[in-house]
Amino acid sequence: MSPRKPLTGLLVFGVSVITSVSTSGPESVHSISVSNGVRYTVAGARIDAHSGTILRGQDGLFYWYGESYACGFHWTDPQTPYCGPQVYHSSDMSHWQGPWPLFDASSASWQDLCMHQPGAPGNGCFRPKVVYNPGTRLYVLWLNTGGFAGDGYRVLTSRAPIGPFQLAAKPELRDGAIADWRGNPHAQDGDEGLFVDAGGSAWLTWSRGGRLLQEKLNAAYTSGTGAPKVIMNYPQFAPWAGVESPSEFEHDGHYYLAMSLPRCPYCVATGTAIERASSPGGPWTYRGIVTSGSCDGQPNEVDQIASGILMWSSDQWVRGGSAGMWPRLNETLATQTWEKVYFDGTDVAPIACASRFGFRIDDN
Repeated sequence: MSPRKPLTGLLVFGVSVITSVSTSGPESVHSISVSNGVRYTVAGARIDAHSGTILRGQDGLFYWYGESYACGFHWTDPQTPYCGPQVYHSSDMSHWQGPWPLFDASSASWQDLCMHQPGAPGNGCFRPKVVYNPGTRLYVLWLNTGGFAGDGYRVLTSRAPIGPFQLAAKPELRDGAIADWRGNPHAQDGDEGLFVDAGGSAWLTWSRGGRLLQEKLNAAYTSGTGAPKVIMNYPQFAPWAGVESPSEFEHDGHYYLAMSLPRCPYCVATGTAIERASSPGGPWTYRGIVTSGSCDGQPNEVDQIASGILMWSSDQWVRGGSAGMWPRLNETLATQTWEKVYFDGTDVAPIACASRFGFRIDDN
């Protein structure tokens, strides 16, 4: 399938330095050096992608999915539009092309769902998480659509990593009767994370009112397979308590969950906490905090961007100026900090908040 027309031409990782890489396409061996900071397109515009996924596609390209804000979305303001998720791609994590919208978010159905739900006006839809399903040969997108009735997500699929994605399901997670972290039954589904294990099974981890839940998905990765398990062995920290932004990953036969502790929407300097297990579905053991401030941001996800290479990301939310004041926020100017994940034995090593890092990719 030929790529659809991008919104804004060729993009670049404005503060990255790449060595031994051809820009004409992915090579089998190359080294990448990344410097953190504001990221720009070659046209001089900031890249507008937040709270999403960085995925290595089946074609060897890197795909950076994220929420967009530039159309004018302000959180909690139902008079502003929902912008929808979009994606950029690159052969070297430096020369980015795109963005491509994943679907037509301007349609009345998406605007109603994301901006005009009873009890949550102006909430928006968040966390565009994408994985590849080798069984169906489809890219699967999960999106948090909020709401208080349970099953607060939509699933879309596409044959191509840039889309277009088509609505496939409202997943059944059977979580409507699960209370929030305090025991309040009036709970809202929140941040979710997707993980595909070595056997091809997919797992969903999500926050419901700050209470962490996990469930194995069906073969299509579009719905749950039974009752969710509750994970609630972590400390409760002010001001919001609970957790959000969960992300599962694997290293050397051990499984990990990274999460924002505490739950704190659009906050800066929240902790990244870790759970560990010997199987992808737990049971989970709390292992503590690897960074107390997440490099002046909020943890987003840990992505496997190549064999043996895990990368942690943190959204650097902004306030004031054109971003507005909490809670009516527009995060077009927010950036992300990226860092390679290291280990101390079977534990995740502390996040160093390095200004730059590098790694070598060998696809041989």
